[in-house]
Amino acid sequence: MAQNLFLISVEAPEMRIAEVRDNKLFDLNIERSGRLLGDVFRGKVHDIVPGMDAAFVDIGLARNALIYAGDVAQPSGPVMKRQMSPIQDLLRVDEEVTVQVVRPPVGTKGARITGKISLSGRFVVMNQSSDNVGVSKRIEDDKERLRLRRIAEKLRPFDKGIIMRSEAFGVSETDISHDIDWLEKQMSAILDRARKSQAPAPVHRELGLLGRLARDRLNDSVDQVLIDSREEYETFLDLVKNISPAFVDRVAFYDDKLPLFDRYRLNDDLEGATKRRVPLAHGGTLVIDETEALCTIDVNTAHFTGKNRLADTVLTTNLEAVEEASRQLRLRDIGGIIVIDFIDMMRNRDRLKVLSELEKAVKEDRTRTRIVQISPSGLVELTRQRENVSLRHLRKKNCPCCHGDGVVQSPTTVGIEARRKLRTMARQDGMTEVTLTLFPEAACAMLANNKRWITDLEKTANLKIALRADASYALEAVDILSDQLADVPPELREGAQIAVSRHAAFFPVRSPHYLLHQGMLIELEGFSYDSKETPEPPRPAMVEIIECNNHQCRGRIVAFHENLQ
Repeated sequence: MAQNLFLISVEAPEMRIAEVRDNKLFDLNIERSGRLLGDVFRGKVHDIVPGMDAAFVDIGLARNALIYAGDVAQPSGPVMKRQMSPIQDLLRVDEEVTVQVVRPPVGTKGARITGKISLSGRFVVMNQSSDNVGVSKRIEDDKERLRLRRIAEKLRPFDKGIIMRSEAFGVSETDISHDIDWLEKQMSAILDRARKSQAPAPVHRELGLLGRLARDRLNDSVDQVLIDSREEYETFLDLVKNISPAFVDRVAFYDDKLPLFDRYRLNDDLEGATKRRVPLAHGGTLVIDETEALCTIDVNTAHFTGKNRLADTVLTTNLEAVEEASRQLRLRDIGGIIVIDFIDMMRNRDRLKVLSELEKAVKEDRTRTRIVQISPSGLVELTRQRENVSLRHLRKKNCPCCHGDGVVQSPTTVGIEARRKLRTMARQDGMTEVTLTLFPEAACAMLANNKRWITDLEKTANLKIALRADASYALEAVDILSDQLADVPPELREGAQIAVSRHAAFFPVRSPHYLLHQGMLIELEGFSYDSKETPEPPRPAMVEIIECNNHQCRGRIVAFHENLQ
């Protein structure tokens, strides 16, 4: 029987909460050091920027936070006048302010903050510096909306705004009243604590993953909550007793030899949620690329050719993409602007069907998501509230070689740039000897064109160059030791023989092939090795050195030895 489960797995300092619906991973939340969203700080204004109508505020994070004039809390007065006030009339440098994080830091961008504090309860959101009453758009029943609005207007504190959450649907006035009273006391305590704090300092931490789960997501549709940590199980049980006591019997401690996520086969989904390509059911694919401000999702038919007309194949792929793309947005916790490039649809009814399914999928997302527009070619723009760093940024870091670009310079480019650098140094510094160390494939590129590139450089720049290779280097690394000429290792003298194991480093970029030994590239005469056609490494062998110079050695295989390892 299909179940709706919450699985909580803890491995300090990480906590993972997976929502499983009908045996499939529906949503995923990961927390390590707090998400900052909703946290309240006492901050000090660091800089006023009139051109942006904003200010930068030091709240104790690595980067100063940004606040716009429209988000500055102001004394009561005419609304129009408050909205038109420029930032330099609202704040001054070194002034202390109480602020709340509305967008966590992402990449090189600092946090976005507001001076208008809001707190969420189980049924109500309370806003400071507001006198408005609202009802969640997720509640579509007109009678219920009217009932909740009347309750909010009746119970609203005179100096606070109230928004009824979707969880308030069908809830009694008494329960809503208790929620409002609790939020009002909490708001007063936070503001009082802020006034006594010296900036920059944290004032209030929003509920963590466990608290938000107990407050926001436990309902009659949840069959069970399993937790694999005894300590967190007891913590969560106490939270549920206080916040949602009706669901205490649905919380259980998971104590089994098989890890919780392995038991429900979630690790493959988790790993797949960080990959660029995501397969679709019938052979299509999604290609997901994230940047700091924008995420693009490209839909491809890939191996799916369909059985009938092209239009039907395209429609099937796009409908599968709607379901998987909305799921990936939840799993990856991607926020900001999102553009989905669906496959072009010629029939207008197909575009309407895809858009309708996307609207349904968006409604299931707890994070506020809005469809902005769809173009005739099938390009859809969405915005999704950013609540945390995405799963990719949480679990991955930029490659130290490409620094996040996804590409590195080719070996030939590295060789060319190294020659340019040497030529400039010889001209400006007057050096006559140098040891150049590169990644082996870049060093091979220096020896290309029948060694002319390096010999011509020596002649035209009046240089003596000792070329060395180091497999531990990054491909783009160039190490130059001026006025130093490395010696050829004694064991590589002419006529010497060296044992080459099966694990030797070969660089079959193209013929000729090179063997790396003691920092020297050894060109193997009469040796051919295609790593694509023959994935197994060459057999162990004895190599005889024919000649050696500062650039390279030449050798030939004189015998194979199976007993060499």
